[in-house]
Parts: sequence; structure tokens; C-alpha cells
Amino acid sequence: MDPNHPEIELCALLGQMNLTTENYTAEPEAIMVDDTSCDSDASSDTDFVTPELKHNGCAYLQALQAQLDSYPTTGGEYLEAIFTHREILSSYPGAHQLCAQGFSDLAYALEQRAWRADREADTEAVVAFRHEAWMIASTLIYRPASPPDTVKEFTVVCSQGAS
Repeated sequence: MDPNHPEIELCALLGQMNLTTENYTAEPEAIMVDDTSCDSDASSDTDFVTPELKHNGCAYLQALQAQLDSYPTTGGEYLEAIFTHREILSSYPGAHQLCAQGFSDLAYALEQRAWRADREADTEAVVAFRHEAWMIASTLIYRPASPPDTVKEFTVVCSQGAS
């Protein structure tokens, strides 16, 4: 077997791993508490700092994630987003390593948002986005650097009956 085969390389990398325990301190989360005793007009909302959300995926998916609050699904916009992304993905696959996570994040965000009339197809979009995430993850995992050593040529022979 070829020593440069991706599975052998993966086994070699896993064999070189050193698992150690490290202590990391978690950053405190900003929590907003409703305080009815502070309902003055002089209070400022600038004291509260919200953690910045990180969007995964290519620039196209990040733009979708940023506009998700106003994103309708009833008209099949999610299908257009999937097909547009497929075109972008086919043009430059290397820039889409985090797009499977981006589609999963989109599906989760759609699951969590409140129902509205223009969001009737959210459940269908969730299923479609999760499927697309799975498809992207499965196609980007194994990309051989070169074609296999043994390429066979096939010849199609059509036999025509005697007239």
C-alpha cells in the first residue's frame, strides 16, 4: 500500500498525538438580568456587552447567518441558498472547509427562532440545511492529491443484431 495514502497518513498522525490534560479558564459570559428597580431613563444600555457571535463557513454563508432574522423560508429561499452555495463550492472547494459547520449552524438557528407566517417552511429548511452540511462534510473529507495509480480504461462494445 502507498505510504502517502490519506488513511496511512491519518494513522501516522494519530500515532504521534500526545494527549495531556491542560487547565483552561473559561471566560465569564455576559448575562442580562431584568432589574425592575432600574427603570430610569438615565440608564444606558452601553454597560451591557454582548459576546460577538462567530459565523462559520464561507463569506456567503456568513452573510446568510448575519441576516437570519429577516430571512424568510416560505418561498423556498433556502433552496436557492443551497444551490447558490453549491455553485460557489464547485468553483473553489478549498475555501469551504467550515461550510458544513456553517450549514449546521444555520439549521440550528432556524430551529430556535420564533414562528411567523413567512417562516412556515423553517422545518423543511432545517432538514435541507442539515443534509447539505452532511453532504459537504462527506465530500470534503477525502480529496486525493493525485489520481490512483491503477486507472483502467473501459471500452463499450455495442452489438447490433443481424438484419
